[in-house]
Amino acid sequence: MRAYHLTTLLCAGLFCLPAFAADTSADAARQYHEAAITQVRAKLALARADATKAKVMGSHTGSGTPLANEYRAYPPSCAAWPLPDKSSGTTVSKRMALYTRDGNGNSATPETVTVTLWRVPCSSSGASNLPYNNDSAGNAMTLLRIDRDSGNEGRTDRFPTFPLLNIRQGNLDFGNQASAVRAASEPNTFVTDGPYDAPVFVSTTYVLENYNFAPAYNHFYAYAFTLLVDPYISGGSGTTFAMGDYTGTGLTSMPLDGYAAAQYYNASLNEGLLVQVAEGYDGAHPARRQVILDLLTTDNNNAPFWIVGNVAYDNIGATTLNVPLTYLVNGNATQPWGSASISLLSCGKLRVVFHANSGLPSPVPSFNGTADYDRIFAANGMMCE
Repeated sequence: MRAYHLTTLLCAGLFCLPAFAADTSADAARQYHEAAITQVRAKLALARADATKAKVMGSHTGSGTPLANEYRAYPPSCAAWPLPDKSSGTTVSKRMALYTRDGNGNSATPETVTVTLWRVPCSSSGASNLPYNNDSAGNAMTLLRIDRDSGNEGRTDRFPTFPLLNIRQGNLDFGNQASAVRAASEPNTFVTDGPYDAPVFVSTTYVLENYNFAPAYNHFYAYAFTLLVDPYISGGSGTTFAMGDYTGTGLTSMPLDGYAAAQYYNASLNEGLLVQVAEGYDGAHPARRQVILDLLTTDNNNAPFWIVGNVAYDNIGATTLNVPLTYLVNGNATQPWGSASISLLSCGKLRVVFHANSGLPSPVPSFNGTADYDRIFAANGMMCE
């Protein structure tokens, strides 16, 4: 197991639920399930209240500011909605029964589904001082998917409900309060989760997150762990899924999206490069983005010189773009200069391959080849790691 630090925790009894005798009647099963729901929701609410010092009416009339979640389980720049609907890489998949209700909320015969656990790579920054990583290894996001059989997909008169998730890792065991795992169908959230006993009408992917209570609730999902998926069916037991350490190196290059927007600098060339990523605002192309480049270099007389360019694209997840470039002349008019191919090697490094047009007039600089630029800052609320 990769080296990491987990605080030794005392069992607070959050999920030490009372045992119910096995009973095949629907009423007994429903009572068992409702008892689990009541205790889990009440104690999670209490933990949240203790952590936030919540009141009936507080003192803040405004909303918060965009910030990276200090209890994040993976890089904020790793993913956006929607999550993948197909597993990849190393997977752990099992068939298991989930607690099931009918359209009136009554318990029904448990439905067997397929539960799959897998990871997708995030950035290749290799940082060692992050909430989810302290050994400079590759970063990954862990996903859990519940797949209903094709004959049951979308069925609402009878449906499984979301199970309880606990983690065993290091000194942390299933019985401890902090073993609670938050699973959300949308990534990069603070408190959103798949509520225990919520209907699962269609096959859904969830990302494993941390509850935003205290550092003790932090889990390291890129490290080895065992996940307990427990539907609390009377007379039954949960199913465990064991995941080993994530050994990948992360992404070889990052998607070119809002997390790439920053100011970059090449010290040896004494050049600054400003990268902006804008929304396309095109109803016919809702995913359209536009990258804008502003390169501050020097001309052949060693005077400041601007080379600028932009390109629109619809390819979500694009990691390389070719950008036509122009240079500024009097009156902010532009003339063709050439082009540049850009790629974000990691959150901190942008690679640019320049292709200058032939026959550029003096003193316009002409250069070709590859240059790497280092990120100077990260945008508020758009933490790229």
